[in-house]
Amino acid sequence: MFRKTRRYLTIGRVFIKYNLFFLLYKDIKRNYISNSKCTCSLDLENRGGAAKLRDAFEELGPSFIKLGQMLSRRPDMVPRSYVIELQKLQDKVKPLDFSQMRPSFETGCECNALGNKDEHTGVNYGAQDIVEIFDEFDTKPIASASIGQVYKGVLDGKKVAVKISRPGLIDTINLDLAIIEDMKPLIVKIIGLGNNFDVDAFLREFREVLTSELDYRIEARNMIRFYENFKDDESVLIPRVYTDYSRDSILVMDFVEGVQVKDLKDVDQATRTHYAKLIAASYLKQVYLDGFYHADPHGGNIIVKDGKIAFIDFGAVGKLDNELKRDMLNLFYGVYAENVEIASDAFLKIGKLRKEEVDIGRFRRDMDDLIADQKYGLGERQSDNYAKIALKYNMSLPSEFSTLEKALLLIESVCLDLDPKFNLLDGAKPVISKAIRDRYAPKKAFEAIQLEGDRYLEIFRNFPAGVNDVIETIRGYRFEKLQESTYKVKRYRLLDRLTRNLFLAVVALISAYLILLGENNTMILGTIGFLASLFLSVLMFQK
Repeated sequence: MFRKTRRYLTIGRVFIKYNLFFLLYKDIKRNYISNSKCTCSLDLENRGGAAKLRDAFEELGPSFIKLGQMLSRRPDMVPRSYVIELQKLQDKVKPLDFSQMRPSFETGCECNALGNKDEHTGVNYGAQDIVEIFDEFDTKPIASASIGQVYKGVLDGKKVAVKISRPGLIDTINLDLAIIEDMKPLIVKIIGLGNNFDVDAFLREFREVLTSELDYRIEARNMIRFYENFKDDESVLIPRVYTDYSRDSILVMDFVEGVQVKDLKDVDQATRTHYAKLIAASYLKQVYLDGFYHADPHGGNIIVKDGKIAFIDFGAVGKLDNELKRDMLNLFYGVYAENVEIASDAFLKIGKLRKEEVDIGRFRRDMDDLIADQKYGLGERQSDNYAKIALKYNMSLPSEFSTLEKALLLIESVCLDLDPKFNLLDGAKPVISKAIRDRYAPKKAFEAIQLEGDRYLEIFRNFPAGVNDVIETIRGYRFEKLQESTYKVKRYRLLDRLTRNLFLAVVALISAYLILLGENNTMILGTIGFLASLFLSVLMFQK
């Protein structure tokens, strides 16, 4: 309780120091959320307040640095001036001496209970022996952040990077999370968030992000997954994880040689353009094919060497379920193909809105303007264009969308630094084409049918009775209408016949294809379907 009170006082002191409560009310609620007009002039005016918020978050430590970084991905909530400033949050702090890092690996060994005796498993670190595990280990960190520090070593003759979390962070972050939860009603009142922003969902995501970054086992799983996704692509390197030497507070991985993209100099433009295309293609694959992507792809997290690229630091990743991946692909394709209708429909689905709930004509005109900015704008391709439309139509964009848009903006920025003429949309055609081919591939369709074989078998079993019921219903309806109009009866008869013939033809074709596949399950399903279609055809034409 005393620690929480002391932390409250620290946060309150910092907020008063930078006059944040007034700034948040004035800059965000009064001048942004409550203002539906152009906010460009306000963006310039609010830059000073945004810088104060960034300074305050850096002073308050890891929890608030991560909070600011997440807010920078939400232009639907935060004004553009704040987005720009919060993007500058530096997750670089003064490194701790190696002796101060020892508590992170002084914990007890990992054990498995076997009968009445515990057996040690894996690698057990102690305060005195972690350095001895490696052939070489440099106790001077090569990188230092608020969450952890990175060291260089040699293990079994191979260069490795060793990431170690700062000691005591879990307690501090849990304390901050509890305080932020306590302050939620006050923050909502001051900022005046509308219906388009789910505060509870945002805080849940914030907690999940912090929790995942504190546990290096999660990052290790992310790396292994990325490694599998790119194992057949020799142009993209993913560091290998040494799982036997890694745990929640320690992550051991391959050391990637090369130059960070942000530091790439003294190379010809052809090479820079090659790297830009490679980075864009690999990233679009992550998003639209894998549905699993690096969520912080800035120039320091991408390394290049000998015509190849490597991604590092997988603490922050994004995931897209099949529905959102499909809608995002449709949106991206609509923008690329300048198809306003496709892009509009996809964006409405992402925002969980029906066409009937908006002025669809006006909405499509706004989307047309957005597409024009994306394709022809002079340095105006910004993710907040989508946020502005969301605010205008009171749409609730999922956090996954905002995270992805921020990541795509980072990738675009990296590629533009390499090649000022680069256009992300131009390089997207191969990925889009492959994603669409994969989506409608016959193999995938029939795999889905196989997975639900029992359900489809049940449907086929009930075909005769079900179709008979339909026929009887149609007959009754037809007889009733016959009394009213002979012309209508003839029309319904023709429609009935055509519908039956088309239905049976489709069933027969699908069944024949399943038989031709030659696999046991599909052959059985196809045979049942084909026989059912023959039976039904005889039944129908006898009536």
